[in-house]
Amino acid sequence: MRLGYACINESLKPKKFRSIRLKTIQTKGIDYLKYIVLENLEFLLEVLEWNSAHDIYFYRISSDIMPLITHPEVTALGWQWQKDKEVIDALDKIRVFKLKENMRLSMHPDQFTVLNSLRPDVVKSSMEYLVYHADFLEAVSGDDMILHVGGVYGDKPAAMMRFIHVANSLPDKVKTYLRIENDDKSYNIYELLSISEQTGLPVVFDFHHHRCLVDDHVTKDLLDKIFSTWTGIPKVHISSGKRHPKDRSHSHYIDDDDKSWVYMLEQYDVDIMIEAKGKEKTLLKLREDL
Repeated sequence: MRLGYACINESLKPKKFRSIRLKTIQTKGIDYLKYIVLENLEFLLEVLEWNSAHDIYFYRISSDIMPLITHPEVTALGWQWQKDKEVIDALDKIRVFKLKENMRLSMHPDQFTVLNSLRPDVVKSSMEYLVYHADFLEAVSGDDMILHVGGVYGDKPAAMMRFIHVANSLPDKVKTYLRIENDDKSYNIYELLSISEQTGLPVVFDFHHHRCLVDDHVTKDLLDKIFSTWTGIPKVHISSGKRHPKDRSHSHYIDDDDKSWVYMLEQYDVDIMIEAKGKEKTLLKLREDL
């Protein structure tokens, strides 16, 4: 069982991944964006080396490691990072280290990636964004990317069918990496299992989202159904509410009561992504507590 954390490494601060504004790219040009990308990739390798030194072999890479890379005004500049030798060399160093250490690398496109949107332009940009993630994951031998179903738009059955239709039309290289996750506002785990049956997409189970939206008992039968959607090693998400158990905001650490989820999973070959504000410090504390 691998425990993982997402994106930010608190222990390496003040170093962090750099972002960039569109106006800066317009002013300084594509070479400056490339400089930021290379700097972020160098830091990503440093984070992975830190993780390995602390026996952490599961990590979520920020989608913004290549900031604004699919923005129309950026793509219009003609830079293809997939063919840039310096970028490819940096990605290959990450790939080699990842494979040597047997790490699991994941990504999670942001909330603006909505496949069931009523706006065709949003669906188009979302699909392009997923292609970017697939290309990146392929370059570093990454494992998967997670996506929520999206909005309800006043008609949940129709919104689900739109998601299913678009998901089934995605390029094969995207579907290879794509996983779907239950959320805390709209789509519960049972609806995700139904969508999985019609798309073949594996389901990532978020325990805290389930508590916020459904709050029924998590049974072995339910976990068996979720994990049966996978061909590889499944993964789940755990976190705790900040002010109370059903608070959608994440706490800094995992509450004592929620550690029972880890024990519940002992009988399975499954990896756990910890979505807590404390990041790697939460992981290390949880591992020590367990």
